[in-house]
Amino acid sequence: MVSKLDEHKMEFNSRLRQKRIRLRKQLITLFEDEELEFLGFKKDQLKCYMLWLFCVLTLGFLNLFFYWYPKMKLVCTHKRCFLDEAEKLLLVDIYQKVFKTFTVENIRVLTASSSSHGDNLKKSSEGTQKIRIHLGGGLEKEYDEIKVVWHKKLCYIWDSDEGKFINLHGYDSGIKHCEYYNFKGFSEEEQIFRRIIYDKNEISIPTQSVISLILREILTPFYIFQIFSLIIWFAESYYYYTIAIVIMSAVGITSSVIESKKNQNSLRKTVHSTDRVTVRRANGSLEEIQSNLLVPGDVLVIPEQGGILHCDAILLNGNCVVNESMLTGESVPITKTPVPKDTKCYNIRDDAPHTLFSGTKIIQTRSRNKIFAIVLRTGFQTTKGQLVRTILYPPPTDFKFDQDSYKFIGVLAFIALVGFIYTIVSKSYRGISGADIAVKALDIITIVIPPALPAAMTVGKLYALFRLKKQNIYCTNSSDINVSGSLNCICFDKTGTLTEDGLDMFGVVISDNGSLQDAIKDVRSIPKDEELIKGMVSCHSLSIINGEISGDPLDVKMFESSGWTLYEKDHAQSQYSDVATVHPVAKPPQLHRRVSSISLASNKNLTWECPKEIEIVHQFHFSSKLQMMSVIVKEKSHRNHTLYSKGAPEKIISLCRPETVPKDSHDKLASYTQKGYRVIAMAMKIMDDLDLNDPSELNREDVETNLDFIGFVIFENRLKSETKEIIEVLKDADFKTIMITGDNILTALSVARECGIIEQSQRVIDVSVIHLKETDEYKIIYNDAGFKNDVDVMDSIVVENDDPESGKSRKNYCYSMTGSTWALIRKYFPQEMESIVVSGVVFARMTSDQKQQLVQELKMYGYYVGMCGDGANDVGALKAAHVGISLSEEESSVASPFTSKETNISCVVHIIREGRAALVTSFGVFKFMVCYSLAEFTSVIILYGVDSNLTSLQFLFIDVFLGLQFASVFGKTRAYKGPLCKTPPKSSLLGFTPLMSIILQILLIAIFQTAAFLIIQEFDWFTPFEFDPETPHFFSGFENYAVFCVSTFQYIIIAVVFSKGKPYREPLYTNKLFMMSIVMSTLVCSYITLFPADRLAQEFELIIPPLYNGRITILAISLAHLVTALIAENLCVEILISKKILPRFRRLGSFQGVKTNIYFKPKKAIDEKNIKSLGGCSNRGFVDDA
Repeated sequence: MVSKLDEHKMEFNSRLRQKRIRLRKQLITLFEDEELEFLGFKKDQLKCYMLWLFCVLTLGFLNLFFYWYPKMKLVCTHKRCFLDEAEKLLLVDIYQKVFKTFTVENIRVLTASSSSHGDNLKKSSEGTQKIRIHLGGGLEKEYDEIKVVWHKKLCYIWDSDEGKFINLHGYDSGIKHCEYYNFKGFSEEEQIFRRIIYDKNEISIPTQSVISLILREILTPFYIFQIFSLIIWFAESYYYYTIAIVIMSAVGITSSVIESKKNQNSLRKTVHSTDRVTVRRANGSLEEIQSNLLVPGDVLVIPEQGGILHCDAILLNGNCVVNESMLTGESVPITKTPVPKDTKCYNIRDDAPHTLFSGTKIIQTRSRNKIFAIVLRTGFQTTKGQLVRTILYPPPTDFKFDQDSYKFIGVLAFIALVGFIYTIVSKSYRGISGADIAVKALDIITIVIPPALPAAMTVGKLYALFRLKKQNIYCTNSSDINVSGSLNCICFDKTGTLTEDGLDMFGVVISDNGSLQDAIKDVRSIPKDEELIKGMVSCHSLSIINGEISGDPLDVKMFESSGWTLYEKDHAQSQYSDVATVHPVAKPPQLHRRVSSISLASNKNLTWECPKEIEIVHQFHFSSKLQMMSVIVKEKSHRNHTLYSKGAPEKIISLCRPETVPKDSHDKLASYTQKGYRVIAMAMKIMDDLDLNDPSELNREDVETNLDFIGFVIFENRLKSETKEIIEVLKDADFKTIMITGDNILTALSVARECGIIEQSQRVIDVSVIHLKETDEYKIIYNDAGFKNDVDVMDSIVVENDDPESGKSRKNYCYSMTGSTWALIRKYFPQEMESIVVSGVVFARMTSDQKQQLVQELKMYGYYVGMCGDGANDVGALKAAHVGISLSEEESSVASPFTSKETNISCVVHIIREGRAALVTSFGVFKFMVCYSLAEFTSVIILYGVDSNLTSLQFLFIDVFLGLQFASVFGKTRAYKGPLCKTPPKSSLLGFTPLMSIILQILLIAIFQTAAFLIIQEFDWFTPFEFDPETPHFFSGFENYAVFCVSTFQYIIIAVVFSKGKPYREPLYTNKLFMMSIVMSTLVCSYITLFPADRLAQEFELIIPPLYNGRITILAISLAHLVTALIAENLCVEILISKKILPRFRRLGSFQGVKTNIYFKPKKAIDEKNIKSLGGCSNRGFVDDA
């Protein structure tokens, strides 16, 4: 029975829900640059009846339109409503606040009986089945039924209490670390119960049958238009050309279906996997189930023999060594440790050291007990699932060329409409039959919009893909080839991209009695009881795999330089009987010797005894947020534990007791980082009375404080041999080059100077933000970084705005900054972002999110951005860039369209060259196809004036022998191998220059066809064509001969005119196939014009005029057109318009806008002592007065 109190509560909640604002639409932020809008709709019966009527009247063609635009069908059959009463949703994906895509999704209602095993589910005390859902924030709710909508493989549920849709969370949102230890596992019924809402744990790739793929191809607007064209051509008895197009279309559809099926199967094979796994049930028993039956909240047993993980899970006990190359692109074993038992909420970034990610390979487990982990996410919610979603649903592109090509097709459609109306009017006036008028008018549409245009547009990209493949560069998205041709800004990661992957040990600097000694390069000569050595051999995350030391390359180099050995202590040997982990132990060389420590504090010879073994009993993993890691160790026969920490010098020093930090530490640090060395600081602390029975209860913040500074470890990070040359090539071409790294800013500046990203004549201005405590305000400070030699300090810096379209960067100085400064400027000084982004060259200590933010800001200010990187830290930036270039073959590289097997940046120049060549080819092919279709249109319109037309074989000759032949070999011209041009090719078809090029050529085509048509009528032998209704397909006449023969040469002429060479492609004559086509076509057309065989003339239905005052005249007109066309393109367009007229307009601000100057003047009243310099040279601070 329900009590009266419960009844009052239910009534109160009901009234509360009624008073809550009901939403008609809702916006959810998915990621920083992606949003999802929900619009509610419910069925309108009247609209449905009306739509059914119109579908009948249009013979079903209206349904075809709705197949292309499902949003319109929703609007025509449903009406807007509140979300709580919606039957369908219109989901609007909003990308970067600009691009919108629309999807219609059904709302599903789920109940406990929705599962096929629903009868087995436990009933609540009231006797009803309820669905329990984790809503995030630690909140769980029960529902009798729940509305859900699936969109792009993710589930959104309707929260009736809140009156809105929310993301379905796994057990990774709002749950405290300590709460995971309370999870006991689910019974089989509870597992089924949760699978109703979470669905199966599998990353399923939608596969379509061959029939459905064929139908999908045929029902595209392009092929529907082709079917329409074929019907018209059959009606006009154009059998040859119709058969040719049918064959070409069949080949195109077949190849597309085969490729789609191959890609589907390949991706499915790559990502789909299932296995038998063991879970712990609520009663404590273990049960083996299929991995696709896992749900968030399950307690998973990690197999001792290792294997592939099928979900994201958080580790509760023991250690696991895993290979995360699928996520990071780096095949480096990583040790995962149990999550601490504190009250912090789970965070996927901070808790990565305790998280086992789906798709990673478990190499080794370390525990004397079974290792348990809690399943956090399954299916597409996992990290691997998100990577696959990136492939299935790539972000929209905003490339101008693609957008303008669609607009141009719209212009062609308008021209076709004009020709359609003209044909109807002119033929009606002359009394032609209605059926013939309809066929001829519709034929005009098929001529103006060439069906072969999409196929022709892909040719240049396919050639570029083939050439890139020969360079060991692979592309997953061919549309990005053209985009790469517009790049004018390249961002580089540092380590592994510009520099070698591995680090070489340079030496160590020991802190002794408050001062730093000189660097010691022979680490093995240092006494083994030196604290810095103990820290070097213990502060790492190395492990033993198959008898080899494995782990981070930096840790491996550091450990190997010491001469110590590493082994793992058996469970029975460890003194920590309650800790279910295997501990690495560092063992010193077993010898006694005398060493000379001249480089240490004294010049006396010291005799030292070898220290005892050092056992690593607990690790605090490296955190990119904290920029450090720590370990707690126990030296054999010592009573106390010791904490050793290593990390970024500025971070470690900030945690040390001031009296232990040498006064010259900053100067010493700068002296090494300015030379490009990678510097790691180390510190220690004696841990008294530490209880390590349960290390997971240790609070990291409490432990990593009041440390004692013990010295620096210095590594060499050499540039890759190709780096300097490639950067020089890019800089010579006026590319904006940027370094984005997680490394120290001074090391980054040194590497940037060494490789040429920072020019020798450039002043480096370090940008920082200070907090004025008196006024609680933030202020931007500009400090000379001290890297510029032999140049006087300027009183002010005059900055010319960059022109993002040309990619030119500011030459007299550049900015550098850290990730923390970047975050503060974004938050407090958004008005300064343009100056920072345009002048910024080195961005150090940047997190993955900040790298992505920088790329997005560059795009916002007009740059076409390429990002080149090799690790997990770069995935976000690779995805955000116009073109991502990954130097990794692992699955994480799916975020980027280009992947290079050669792990150096030389691939960047290859991609730019091929991209520019492909873009110029696409421009040329598009202009050729437009002029080709309009040339044919002009011929038909002229001949329609005398009721004539081109014959079926003439159409076939033009469309196949000339049109398709040139389009297919157009892109064979290789990319130019000389210096990169300082300006990328134009990317807009609707720009003034390409428009004038097309318009001039079309005018010349029309003029010379009209001239041939009129001139041939002036000869004495000319007899006009007379249309005979009895033979409607007979078009032989002198008018037909003149127009056809002149037009055949015109197709050759425009192919030559639009086939550009330098500076983006090799000269025209290097394309042997194209030259052969030009020569062969010219000879064939000359033969048809001058001396055709009787049989050939009969097949083409040509009436041949006299030789000298007929055929030679046609040839002369064609030669005149050739000369005029070349002059119009190369002199009028390329020189007069592009290089003379337009630059003058730009300088006046008519096209590009007026360039302005920004002045950063020194604050006169500034105290020179208060200015922080980074380099130790004479520095002057620049304060932004804004």
